[in-house]
Amino acid sequence: MKRYLFMALFATFFISCSDDDKVDPDLTKDFVGNWKGEVKKEVGYEYSSDWLISRVDDKTVKIVSTYKLVSTDPKIPSSTEVSNINDVIISKANDNTLTMTTTQEIAIPGDTILVKGTGVVSGRSLTVTSTGTSKKTGVVTKPPVQRFTKE
Repeated sequence: MKRYLFMALFATFFISCSDDDKVDPDLTKDFVGNWKGEVKKEVGYEYSSDWLISRVDDKTVKIVSTYKLVSTDPKIPSSTEVSNINDVIISKANDNTLTMTTTQEIAIPGDTILVKGTGVVSGRSLTVTSTGTSKKTGVVTKPPVQRFTKE
């Protein structure tokens, strides 16, 4: 009888240890997809960025960023610019927060700005904070926080 009880407990242990208990090594799942950036309004224009994030491997994504500037002032031309941000690393903190780190160089007239950002996903929201450093002068600026909603 003890042998049958032991076998029943042993079988129950193996049945309860399913594949759901395994840790998924793919950190990119929450980031992959289409992200719609919030529209920022200024005098004479409004602008936004939309991101298409695709998986490269378990800890790396690629971002295709579409920046749109819509002018309400005839002196300011409207424009759309598409750029790639490659090799974006996803990391996991001790509190299980997933964070992505971006680095991008943006050419502006007379200078190049090195933009470093950190993005955190919470549900269907992605919040990105960043700093921009002028390669010419070394001046560091902090652009507005970017917020995206997953489509």
